[in-house]
Amino acid sequence: AAVSQRLSQAIQFKTVTQQNPADTDWAEFARFQDWLVQTYPHFHGAMKTEKVATYTPMHIWSGTDASLAPIVFLAHQDVVPALENDAGWDHPPFAGTVADGYIYGRGTLDDKGSLMAILEAADRLAAQGYQPQRTLMFIFGHDEEVTGSGAQMSAELLKARGISPYAVIDEGGAMIEGINGVEEPVALIGVAEKGYFTVTLTAEADGGHSSAPPEYTAIGALSRAIAAIEANPFESALNEVTAGTFKAFAPRQGFLRRMAAANLWLFGSVVEEKMREDKNTRTLLTTSIAPTIINAGFKENALPRDAVAYVNFRIHPRDSQAKVLSHLERVINDPAIKIAPASGLHSEPSPVSEIGTGPYKLIESVIEDVYPDMIVAPNMLAGGTDSRFFSIVTSNIYRFAPFTYENSDIGRVHGLNERIGVESYATGIAIYDLLIQRAGNSER
Repeated sequence: AAVSQRLSQAIQFKTVTQQNPADTDWAEFARFQDWLVQTYPHFHGAMKTEKVATYTPMHIWSGTDASLAPIVFLAHQDVVPALENDAGWDHPPFAGTVADGYIYGRGTLDDKGSLMAILEAADRLAAQGYQPQRTLMFIFGHDEEVTGSGAQMSAELLKARGISPYAVIDEGGAMIEGINGVEEPVALIGVAEKGYFTVTLTAEADGGHSSAPPEYTAIGALSRAIAAIEANPFESALNEVTAGTFKAFAPRQGFLRRMAAANLWLFGSVVEEKMREDKNTRTLLTTSIAPTIINAGFKENALPRDAVAYVNFRIHPRDSQAKVLSHLERVINDPAIKIAPASGLHSEPSPVSEIGTGPYKLIESVIEDVYPDMIVAPNMLAGGTDSRFFSIVTSNIYRFAPFTYENSDIGRVHGLNERIGVESYATGIAIYDLLIQRAGNSER
């Protein structure tokens, strides 16, 4: 199909962001954007477009009713690197191969699939003369995979202009098969996003020869600090999002789960204990703790004078960066350990968006019109998206891309053989078409 071929072409643009911006081929981004203008002329003809942070286009489709707050659609152009000579790829990562009912390549799921599907739908609507009542904005970030500066500056620009969107819709959720014991697809709408925070722990001690070690060593102190952190986890419990997810799943499961969902006031602790048995559900209950880097020592018989550890936290909405630092001070209980935020981008957990009403209901209604028997459930993301920056202008942020794939395909995101089904992609375009129309016509 033509739409699959256009996504294939988009994959062939190597819009890879590197950790050091100077190492990124920004000319490739310019070529990609020029191609998008040529490929979707009706969309670009209907928009007022400005560039933010050089490479992030902000497209504005002005509505006829200026009293209605706009709805913002987000997607990002950049992708993570992929080794083209890696033997594990069934098809080259930037070839955009269409085979066996799939479109293969880096970015098909994260996030060129969403970007291109939005453009396909909106271009078609513009060609048909569609005119929204509510202003629609389309912001396509250029560096989501590294710093998200394009999205951040876009959000700050909206705030400076006094624009408070009715809703922001980004990637993050999908229609996934085979999760939580439910065989049929479940539509997960991300209504919250965990915060991202990395802390350094630095222990200092006397160096010297290993034959006469002091009682207090840098590595020993650092090891005790890490052990104390892991032995004293953060509060772990259901919140409104995870409870909503559990309740949505229950009707398709056994009697005991249905009973537990209907009586969480009684069975909540049992549900939580069951969720803690699996790392993927355990992280939804709490702020996660992940020691990731340790730097210490240079010779086996020499004591280092300092030892440094990096610990990454994905902060639950009930916590904050300040709470994390306070918790670490208390449980480590060693004034000689220096605790400090690591350099780099950090984010607080997002606010929890409305569930079951307002913009959530808008998205849910579109899904149910296309898939009448689909379970629709709120969800909390452990990872980060560009949408996190928009909490300065709205609390109604939803993370959902209307594609169906198997639970096992989640591992292909940022991994080998990333792909999207041809049929799933085509249906996703149809859902975006309906979603954009309803977003443009929705009332206050």
